Amino acid sequence: MRISVCSLGEETNVRFLEQVKLAEQLGFHAFMHADEKWTRDPYVRIAAATRMTSRIGFGFCVTDPYTRHPALSAQACATLAELCPGRLRVVMGAGSHFETLPTISNPKPVKGIREGIDLMRRLWKGERVTMDGEFVKFKAGKLDFDPQAIPEMYVASRSPLILALGGEIGEGVLIGSFATAPGIEYAKGHIQKGLTRANRTWKDIQLCSWVYVTILDREDEEIPDNIKRGMSHAFWSSRKTMTEMVDKLSDDDVTPEFRKFLHEAPHEWSPEVMAELRRLMPRSIFNTMSVVGTAKQVIARLKSLAAVGIQETIIWPFPKPGQDVEDLLIQLGHEVLPHVIERPKREAYRLVD
Repeated sequence: MRISVCSLGEETNVRFLEQVKLAEQLGFHAFMHADEKWTRDPYVRIAAATRMTSRIGFGFCVTDPYTRHPALSAQACATLAELCPGRLRVVMGAGSHFETLPTISNPKPVKGIREGIDLMRRLWKGERVTMDGEFVKFKAGKLDFDPQAIPEMYVASRSPLILALGGEIGEGVLIGSFATAPGIEYAKGHIQKGLTRANRTWKDIQLCSWVYVTILDREDEEIPDNIKRGMSHAFWSSRKTMTEMVDKLSDDDVTPEFRKFLHEAPHEWSPEVMAELRRLMPRSIFNTMSVVGTAKQVIARLKSLAAVGIQETIIWPFPKPGQDVEDLLIQLGHEVLPHVIERPKREAYRLVD
């Protein structure tokens, strides 16, 4: 299995670059960057990071086809790929938090993602493209340079139709926030529909899972509040899908109060609603969406993901109280990675008399 890490863009630029260098030294596969609205710009930061590294991969995790026109994304991503040939991926999803951009929304994300990826790939091939799609409009345009490197294109989601789209057209699929076998098998069932539709097999795609990770000192420790906050936002962004899957994902610890909340709570992201969601969400649901435990437990959980077909886990590291992100990366690099990733083969170090 490959293990990658992701930034949401909250740390300063200097600290981000230091974390990227550290992750490369520790042996992480890639350092992905979320394309969230109004955090630090991932294009600027990844460009800077390419100049300080030689091996580690990069990517957007995730971007969407609405906030930026896909032609502009194609231009920017081809430029970045030229800075780090073979090391850049674009992970596209439905997007979220459009409330601050009232002229932008994602009413039919399957069509938007399909059209966006199609345009980007055609521009990367050097084509002059006219597209009159339902969401993507482009008239007789082409890139004014020949791309020197082509990024891989992944599709990310928890929703059935977008997972199927990933199986149909993606070079990889990123399963959002499922960290146990039932969630992965649910996602694979929908991805298979897309593979079948396109006459493809599992050999044609890479299968990844995005999870939240915290290493605890003891098995019985409480889940830290920061990771609960992250998981609650992931759960709420796919409220319909997650509500339908509650019984499949839980260990019979779902309360009537939690079920009522899922069906009756306002469709909003207010602090009050999110706090109540965190209060009511059972531990088994948190475990479904995260890898939280001692180092030994984290190793076992990651191996269980590999056993159900996950080839790469992209982790969002959540340090426990008193710990920095850098501390957690070092702990993962020393205590977890040697047990779950394939280390590069090197000659033995020998002293010569």
